Amino acid sequence: MRVGLLEDDVAIQEMLLLVLQDEGYAVVTYADAENCLEALGVRSQGEVPIPVDLMIVDWRLNGSVSGTEVIRQIRSVPRLDTLPIILTTAATFTDTDELRNLQVTLLEKPFALDDITTLIREMTHSHS
Repeated sequence: MRVGLLEDDVAIQEMLLLVLQDEGYAVVTYADAENCLEALGVRSQGEVPIPVDLMIVDWRLNGSVSGTEVIRQIRSVPRLDTLPIILTTAATFTDTDELRNLQVTLLEKPFALDDITTLIREMTHSHS
């Protein structure tokens, strides 16, 4: 299974990359929102193969685009509207309506590494 990771904190990105690879996942990391949206084919006119089976997106990204805005753009593409997405944040995120509308699962930082691998298995029904 392929997991996309949009996390701009290099230490967290490297830690998650190692943990997920140890669990047997192929991990695709994205340096920033633009890179992620381009790879997913959000701005493409044609059919682009979906490079991942699940996305992990950090809420607070460097630059002007938030994680929720990235997710909004992903959800605007019909072929991506059911892509499982985990939104991570160290902030207190209280807008449950927005989470429901974006069809994401919230995982608050700091989280145990087992929490994210369990959540991925639950969201994808895989037992790797």
